[in-house]
Amino acid sequence: MKNMKNMKKSEKFILNFLYTLVMFLFLVSQTINAAVVINEIVYKDGVVYDSGDWFELFNDKDEIKDISGWIIEDDGGNQFTNPPSTTIQPYGFLVFYSGENKFTNTYPTVNNIVGPLPFKFGSNDTVIVRNGDGEKKDEVEYNDGQNWPDAYGNDRSIELVYPYNDNALAAYWQQSVNLGGSPGVKNPGANGIYVTEHDRTPDGPKSYEQVNITITAKDAFANLTSVVINVNYNGGAYSDAVMTAGANDQYSYTIQPTNEGIIVRYYFDFADDGGQTAQRWWAGSTNEPYLYTINNNPVLSGMVINEIMYNSSNIWVENAATTSNYEYVEIYNFNTQAVDVSYWQFHDENNKYRLPDSLTVPADGYIVLADKTQAVIDVYGAIPANALLISIPELGLANGGEIISWQTVNGEKINELTYNDKAPWPTEPDGNGPSLELINWTFDNSLPESWLSSTNFGTPGKENSVFVPEPTLFLILNFGFWICVSTRRVSG
Repeated sequence: MKNMKNMKKSEKFILNFLYTLVMFLFLVSQTINAAVVINEIVYKDGVVYDSGDWFELFNDKDEIKDISGWIIEDDGGNQFTNPPSTTIQPYGFLVFYSGENKFTNTYPTVNNIVGPLPFKFGSNDTVIVRNGDGEKKDEVEYNDGQNWPDAYGNDRSIELVYPYNDNALAAYWQQSVNLGGSPGVKNPGANGIYVTEHDRTPDGPKSYEQVNITITAKDAFANLTSVVINVNYNGGAYSDAVMTAGANDQYSYTIQPTNEGIIVRYYFDFADDGGQTAQRWWAGSTNEPYLYTINNNPVLSGMVINEIMYNSSNIWVENAATTSNYEYVEIYNFNTQAVDVSYWQFHDENNKYRLPDSLTVPADGYIVLADKTQAVIDVYGAIPANALLISIPELGLANGGEIISWQTVNGEKINELTYNDKAPWPTEPDGNGPSLELINWTFDNSLPESWLSSTNFGTPGKENSVFVPEPTLFLILNFGFWICVSTRRVSG
């Protein structure tokens, strides 16, 4: 290999360029995964704290987050674009205020601020945060005292107590502890315990294998002092054990082998030196424990993501209240036997969904995962007997495309792909009515050429409208080859 001294100028330039590019990508990678959370809101002037409307963002990662060019919006469509060099420090806060001087006069020592916003928030309103591409990054729809804490003109804000839980839920908010709220600093009593990684080895254990559980746990506002795992076998009582602390915020525990068919459930308890405690369950939202089953002969193939409706059209819709903006993903079972899919998983880029218990899909059958099952029935009629229609109300497929995967109860991937709304993927399914349909289940469904737009408005639970049997495909391909050969002979 040449040394730098003997390199040509062009070679040095390329090497330096590549080095700069790598360093740039590295630095970008330090902030790209950081997230922001709407953390506190004031939507009515107080009597003593006449600060005007304002809200606060929290950076829930230990990395700097650059939100330059991001968009702040209310439910009326009013917008504000962040100026250049707008950043939030690790586990830091940033306040967005309305009015020229009210906020700064009331809180002269709060410096981590952006504004003024050209609009105010109502007593029943929505705070929306979008990135520079317009993609929604966080949203809180609140109301004044109706299920939500009351903060209407009483010198109080509404504060998020659990920034690592779903801030769209009123249960995780409270009326501010302090008069005037806590702009630019941690909310009193806020709980910053969270899990960044969870690993189970093996994912699908046999009856003779022990299972190693490892998590990475952090606390945004304090230091963890205790991490406990709680384990349950086939619905019995939970038993607890202290996890072993390791380097880099890791904690581990080994579950001993158990019998075939046993369902093992577990979750975690945490405590910190600030007096806070927390429980963390699978997906962090529905209190469904992490779980796995002991299966010495698992089904690890024979199912494929077969149809995707990620952005439906309203042109079909007779009753917009029930059928507009529905989504579904269809999975086809091409096994020659029925498969028990109890507790199986569907993942998109940002969320995990676990199916309920007691579900069996027949051979040559379908599973339809839908956000609005009634809408699917209204539009397409009753689902056939060889199909399961499963409700996932929180399903939110990205209209611009994302990675999705179908996994066993133990998290073993059966099928995974990344769809898109841009060529070479078919583009009609992006809001024009059709769904994405797989041409043939033997094709590699990670490739865009394996998909077409449905000839109608989708076929959930039924054979795809664009399905071409293999013998027909063989004739088409050979006919195309014959035409190509014939053309070459004539032209030659």
